[in-house]
Amino acid sequence: MIELQNIYIEKAEDKVFFKADCLIDNQLQVLWFSTDIANEKYISTSNADAFILFIFFYAVFENLEFKSNVPVSKRLKFGLLEVLLPAFQEMGFKAQPEQFSFELEDDSLYPEATAVGTAMSFGIDSFYTLIKGNGSIQKLNYLTLFNAGAYGNYGGDKAKELFDAMKNRVDTFANQNNLGFAWVDTNLNETFRFPYIQSHTFRNFACVLVLQKLFKTYYYASTFSINDFRLTQSDPSNYDLLNSKAISTNSLEFHITGLIENRIDKTKVVSSNEISYDNLNVCLVTSDYAGASLATTAKNCSKCEKCVRTMVTLDILGKLELYKSVFDLNIYAKNKNKYLAHLLYKKYRANYVFSKDIFNEAKVRNYNIPAKAYYLASMRVFQPIVRKLKH
Repeated sequence: MIELQNIYIEKAEDKVFFKADCLIDNQLQVLWFSTDIANEKYISTSNADAFILFIFFYAVFENLEFKSNVPVSKRLKFGLLEVLLPAFQEMGFKAQPEQFSFELEDDSLYPEATAVGTAMSFGIDSFYTLIKGNGSIQKLNYLTLFNAGAYGNYGGDKAKELFDAMKNRVDTFANQNNLGFAWVDTNLNETFRFPYIQSHTFRNFACVLVLQKLFKTYYYASTFSINDFRLTQSDPSNYDLLNSKAISTNSLEFHITGLIENRIDKTKVVSSNEISYDNLNVCLVTSDYAGASLATTAKNCSKCEKCVRTMVTLDILGKLELYKSVFDLNIYAKNKNKYLAHLLYKKYRANYVFSKDIFNEAKVRNYNIPAKAYYLASMRVFQPIVRKLKH
């Protein structure tokens, strides 16, 4: 049983904390979101939407009862109970409507909320959304960064260290491009310990809901195209179109960008804009990866899964040379056949969506895939068989 009791604001030095007292299995826990003290004026205490969204998904995931003694936006209440809950049940979750008690409703509107924001992580999705948002009717004017699990599944000191480093980088980038910047930190990662991949949309949307008096529109980058829409417990990216409509509030709307385009299409857009050439960062390897020792001064390790996928795509598009300041092209040249073989293997053995798109584009462009790459991929296919025969 989870009971959200009350919400309140506290200040500490240059930060403001939006806090909630919460009973979890009869144990009092203090939950919080924090942001720069300059953002205090953007926090609404007329509802607990940010906490309620985060806890709601956790309660569904763990099949727990959840009661809030604090109001929830009427629009969000509708989205959670009448849109998302039936979808979660369709996915196989056992939660029922009677497990949730949201009796107090908030009808507040925030006409002062005028910002149009998106997250910035310097990856393909972020830059695609930034570029499209700059040309949109609802022009993008704010960047955000959230420590909601992306820098460490369950928070902790290492996640905070990585978050602070990225925070400084995004702040600088925003200033250079005449954009506002807002960050949000939280301890909900440590309190509700469940996998980030299965919950990232809800975690990040909760951080946006902290600043309801700032944002009227928030662009959230899609991972998959609408063709890959499906209800699955494994990753909310597959049904983010539904999430965006369900989690909108009385004054704030979420929009998913890149629903029509696949990763190749997005990379074409990004690689045609020079703002990405010295800033693209797709790398999975960070200082908290055990044994990570990078023999390169480039911003991306040029060896991990996302680096490999991105470099091969840029090579096929004829744009890789433009990113010589962020990728180590010597590493790529030495390992090109191995990288191609890896993606070929994933295409045929794992039916990997990104690999299929990459090689479809290679075919359209008559990109030459060396015979050695096919040989290396075939060897990976037969390795398990050989190992079984030896035993």
